[in-house]
Amino acid sequence: MSAYQQMQQWKAKQKAHSQKFLNQQAVASNVFAVGVSETQTATEMLFNNVAQRVKNEAKAKIAQQNGAIDQAIESLDSAKTGDKKTEGVDIKV
Repeated sequence: MSAYQQMQQWKAKQKAHSQKFLNQQAVASNVFAVGVSETQTATEMLFNNVAQRVKNEAKAKIAQQNGAIDQAIESLDSAKTGDKKTEGVDIKV
């Protein structure tokens, strides 16, 4: 085998090796990109779920506080109307 043929074979092997390496790099890059995308999507879903849970808990607490305020107002109103109901009533002892 001549030196020229050896050089041609070496260049062909190097080219094949380089192409294989580039293909592996492309596959690894795609796998990494998909992994990041899936992780980002999962993280966004987690944050959305947490935000929704916080909103629901806040709404429940506000509703509970509003209920307590309504009860307090009703008790004050009933106390006021209760006083008016006793006006003009004769009490015999």
